[in-house]
Amino acid sequence: MKGIYEKLKEKFDEKDLEFRVGATNSDKTMGLALAYVQARAIQNRLDEVVGFENWKVSYKEIQGGFLCTLSIRINDEWIEKEDGASVTEFESVKGGISNAFKRVASSGFGIGRYLYNARNSWYPIKKQGNGYIFAETPKLQLNEEKESKEKTEARPKAEQQNNNEIIITFGKYKGQSLTDIYHNDRSYIKYLRDKSKDTEIIKECEKLLAS
Repeated sequence: MKGIYEKLKEKFDEKDLEFRVGATNSDKTMGLALAYVQARAIQNRLDEVVGFENWKVSYKEIQGGFLCTLSIRINDEWIEKEDGASVTEFESVKGGISNAFKRVASSGFGIGRYLYNARNSWYPIKKQGNGYIFAETPKLQLNEEKESKEKTEARPKAEQQNNNEIIITFGKYKGQSLTDIYHNDRSYIKYLRDKSKDTEIIKECEKLLAS
């Protein structure tokens, strides 16, 4: 079982990764790149490691999203894990189901979990529809990797100052900066500090609450 688990956790090829825009700076020119693995790549990983006949998935609709159960058969014993995700703004049902599958694969069986160790990297963004996409393709860098080009080609100071002003792209305060939210609803800043998985948001919330 340990050997199977290690194979499931192996890193993916870059072609299997995609990036979405997380936090943005105040003038909407830079965005935080959040990496995730494609659902199809996870399915291929399961086929290759345990065999297509030895895994199955089911979904249950819950309030505001979906609960996914991923089952893997090892040594004639089915091991089940569950995780959920809310519906998405684009293709809400399909997006919610896909995100729930990705989450349980990561939280339950370690597939793609290494992506949570990705470095916080900012890239130019551009408007597309109601949201933003990257103007150039981000590159995954993990925290244990040595900094190279980013240190020698530092961004201009003004741009670094802008990046400190994080704009929330979700929830009831979507489009507002953390500073503005702090002045109007300090309890929400505490909530983001405790619940957010975005380390940049957590750091900024801690700084605001300590001021």
